[in-house]
Amino acid sequence: MEACLRELREETRLKVPAPVLKGSIKRQAVYDAPYRSARGRTITHAFYIELEPSLELPKVKGSDDAKTARWVPLSELDPQVMFEDHYFIIQDMLGAV
Repeated sequence: MEACLRELREETRLKVPAPVLKGSIKRQAVYDAPYRSARGRTITHAFYIELEPSLELPKVKGSDDAKTARWVPLSELDPQVMFEDHYFIIQDMLGAV
């Protein structure tokens, strides 16, 4: 969990305090099917973080691996433009699969 929160903050420059992020974790899961990635055996530890509803989302500014980080409504996610099985991971984390 600590690595997840550290990466989230480093890659998006999200200014939400760590205790708030920790308290907002609704679910975590490991995705480890042997052939889920064309890159070879890849194990993903995913976290579903749900922030309290507010009028304004916290700002994000992508860097390094997440240069294009931005908020996207779930209804606008397109599996055709997402990396490998990440769309299906999101669906599973939300309980839609």
